[in-house]
Amino acid sequence: MTVETSVTRNRANMVRFAVAGAIASAAFFVFCWLGLFVPFSSPTHAYIGLFTNAEMTSVAALLQGGFWSLAFGLIGGALVAIAYNATKFLDRG
Repeated sequence: MTVETSVTRNRANMVRFAVAGAIASAAFFVFCWLGLFVPFSSPTHAYIGLFTNAEMTSVAALLQGGFWSLAFGLIGGALVAIAYNATKFLDRG
């Protein structure tokens, strides 16, 4: 009896990573924006300041910063997938 095995190299799907990065980044921005309304959450100001110069507790900051963090996550996720796929030479198989 012969058993054949097939080993496939996993490649990261760049679009999937980009979308996941965008969703995660935008969600993190929204959590930080909501954290502005909690008295002891001053560290969130720095993250929000990366994506908007509007008044931090305003809806404009939420919309503008949400959009830019979404775009940042899209690019960041795609770069992670590219880097992952570029390191396939590290596989020992």
